[in-house]
Amino acid sequence: MEETKRKFRFGGWVLLFIGLLVGGVATLTAVRVSSPQYERAISKETPVMSGMKVAPSQGARMTGQAFAPDGKGEGGERLVIKRKTLRLEVNDVRAACAEVEKVAARYGGFIVNSVISSPGGEPVRPQRGVPEAENRPLSGTVVVKVPVERFAAAVKEMKSLGKLRSEEETSEEVTEQHIDLTARLRNLKRQEERYLEILKSATKVEEMLKVEEQLVRIRGEIESLQAQVEYLEKSAAMAVVTLELFEPASVATPLVSWGVKEAFITALRGFVTVINFFIIAAGTVLPLVLAGLLVWLGVVVYKRRQRGSG
Repeated sequence: MEETKRKFRFGGWVLLFIGLLVGGVATLTAVRVSSPQYERAISKETPVMSGMKVAPSQGARMTGQAFAPDGKGEGGERLVIKRKTLRLEVNDVRAACAEVEKVAARYGGFIVNSVISSPGGEPVRPQRGVPEAENRPLSGTVVVKVPVERFAAAVKEMKSLGKLRSEEETSEEVTEQHIDLTARLRNLKRQEERYLEILKSATKVEEMLKVEEQLVRIRGEIESLQAQVEYLEKSAAMAVVTLELFEPASVATPLVSWGVKEAFITALRGFVTVINFFIIAAGTVLPLVLAGLLVWLGVVVYKRRQRGSG
């Protein structure tokens, strides 16, 4: 009996093992059968997903990737606004301003603003025989825009117009700002197209008025964004150079002299000073002399009358 029970137990374990094995094979077969369907479903979605445009991630921006002006970010150039300030000492501010204008035109640029003034600085020693206004040193400020690709060459030539006293350069990158504005502009244009389609299919006057109101708003935003995009593009295409020009303070050339002229002038001034002293003294004493003379005449007349009456 014991041997029979052991045989039954062994047979039961064998059947259980076979059942588990068959079940596992069936599961694997089901998975293999369903996999092609899943792959076909994925393949149907792939064209849709491939047509979607994915915006550049923040991580890509942080890595310093260059973005094209259209915002695609593949092989494009960065938008950078360049500014430079030069402080030059020149002999003639007016002539230097004229030369700056010629240099700007030669490199495809132009003058944005030009100011020449006399800041009130006094010369060290005024030149003799020269009007006071001409003795004052002049200063000027000239703002120039030149194409960014010729920026370095233009600046180099402008430096040669005088003695360079100081130089400052700044750069402002506006690539991300340009990408954001372009994306917003693209979305607004799509909204405009949808509203135009709605306007064509609208049948009620009320619906038409609402759609036209939205179109007016969207077109106003489009014009504003277009202006901002154009401003960034033009600013990045043309670098700004500010030149601060000034003249050195004039110094009179000392004259060689034996001192005869100066001695004569000194003597003449002394003589005039003495004459002035006597005139002042006479003017001060004369009233006293006249008063004393009147008193003396009165005494003389009085004594004569006394003698005549005696």
